[in-house]
Amino acid sequence: MNNEGGRDPLLPLLQGVVKGDHNSFRQLYDVTNRRLSVYLWRMLPDREAVEDILAETYTQIWKNAARFEKRSRVLTWMIGISRNLALKELGKRRYHDDIQDHPEIEAPTESYEATNRREILSAILARLPVRQREILDLAFYQGLSYREISQLLSIPENTVKSRVFYAKAALKNELERVGISEKEL
Repeated sequence: MNNEGGRDPLLPLLQGVVKGDHNSFRQLYDVTNRRLSVYLWRMLPDREAVEDILAETYTQIWKNAARFEKRSRVLTWMIGISRNLALKELGKRRYHDDIQDHPEIEAPTESYEATNRREILSAILARLPVRQREILDLAFYQGLSYREISQLLSIPENTVKSRVFYAKAALKNELERVGISEKEL
């Protein structure tokens, strides 16, 4: 098994799911639901779509638990399922122009003085393209290694490193654009 941090704590729960154990499935859901929700929200900030994708993700996990090949951690496998579903949803929505393709449209300036750090960071992250939000989420919130991200996204590990570097630079630029230094967060 490709598990860089030792034994995967979610593996016994997934093995219980393979056996049809509803309690194992409930525990797996309880442990992972928040992380998958946040991941999906950063890719697709639409509550209804996130809820639908989460439901479909857990349905696929229940149906396909026996297909888990232990080439990654269980959480990485689960993120892969939700990612594929989110990308399908994003593909359906592609008929609209991406606002980022229109630099002449300036977002209104927001005041961050009375807002807490988590809200500030969420608002700034929302300004980044989906690909940059996703790579930052996988690396820093989900805590996946560059190797795991490489496998999940089917890209070379060095590409992951480059994307993280450029996404962090874009995040820093957005923070500076609204007058917030890294130290203020």
